[in-house]
Amino acid sequence: MRLVLIILVVALAHRTAGAATLTLASAEMGETAQGIGPSVSATNYVGWRFKLNATTAVTEVGGHLGAISGNLFAAIISLTALDAMPQGAPFADGTVKASTTFTPPSPSGEFRTPLATDLAPGSYALIFGSGKFNASGTAMAAINGQANIAPTTQASYVFWRQTLPNIFNWTVGTSNNIRFVVVGSEIAGSTDFNLDGQVNANDVPVWKAGFGGTAPAGIANGDANGDGKVDGVDFLAWQRSFPAPSMAQPTASTIPEPQTGMLALLALSLGHGSGLLRRRRTFDG
Repeated sequence: MRLVLIILVVALAHRTAGAATLTLASAEMGETAQGIGPSVSATNYVGWRFKLNATTAVTEVGGHLGAISGNLFAAIISLTALDAMPQGAPFADGTVKASTTFTPPSPSGEFRTPLATDLAPGSYALIFGSGKFNASGTAMAAINGQANIAPTTQASYVFWRQTLPNIFNWTVGTSNNIRFVVVGSEIAGSTDFNLDGQVNANDVPVWKAGFGGTAPAGIANGDANGDGKVDGVDFLAWQRSFPAPSMAQPTASTIPEPQTGMLALLALSLGHGSGLLRRRRTFDG
């Protein structure tokens, strides 16, 4: 019983405020109901290159578009550098980190659409288009009254378009002042399951909720190693990244070694109280 109480004290000592939402935007929001701007279609993608300085759990993307017909796709792709062009025609294998489809507002307006992915520090591009990922519509990207937000410049925008008859290529700077938005949270790493910027006991309930589930996994569901499932391997990864100094508060005579305490917390999280007590007797005896 003493071990359970100590674990609860440690958990309470690690309660922290949630990490602030990170919002990246290419340009200011202009007036709604605009009617002139570059097209977004199966033959003309629009994109914005951006950089992340820390591991980030993206939750949604958006911008300022106006629907003409049907739906579009939004995709985040990896780049080799911030000034690099997207690889492939249009996308090379392994560069698409996440994609979704959405219906832009009509008339033009600000929008957000869910897009969940975990991105390592590096350079990426957010692309809007059609003709892939089950998107088949067309839209217009608003540009009036939308000053770029530093460090975005006209060279930050990329476009997949026809450059010669029946020849398509990625180009840069064809248009300017298009509003793209990426929303997420900077996280402490792949074991920061609750995305609060800290690895601590508050991550365990997220891992417990995702344990053994069949839904697509991810950091926010407790999948630390990115293998698409939530299991004991992910808990052990969390255990190894748990800040060791914080476990050193009680005396050695009061609490078992940190690894023993973590295993006990695993049993407690899964609701096996009797098993926890048996495990303690084995460790202490």
